[in-house]
Amino acid sequence: NEKWEQQKNMVKEKLSDEKTGEIYGKRKTDVEPVFGFLKANLHFTRMSVRGNENVHNELGFAFMAVNLRKYNAMNGNKPIDYRNDPKKKGSNHPKTMIGTFLII
Repeated sequence: NEKWEQQKNMVKEKLSDEKTGEIYGKRKTDVEPVFGFLKANLHFTRMSVRGNENVHNELGFAFMAVNLRKYNAMNGNKPIDYRNDPKKKGSNHPKTMIGTFLII
């Protein structure tokens, strides 16, 4: 396809420019890991909704999850796991679960 070859040559010329190549190289460290994390760890490969506004909202939740992960990593917070620590009381603690059941 002639147009396709022209397009490829144009992109090659742009990427051979030092400044453009440097900008494109930053993409690998800034943008791609976010989408890799969404796909690999959160299994976010497709939208489950239709419509521009709904897709915008769903992507917002996905990116919020990534940002919370980054925030936790920057602050050195460890994930909370109350299951293995009987001294801590949380929703997974058996006494709390039984107490909630008896109150209801």
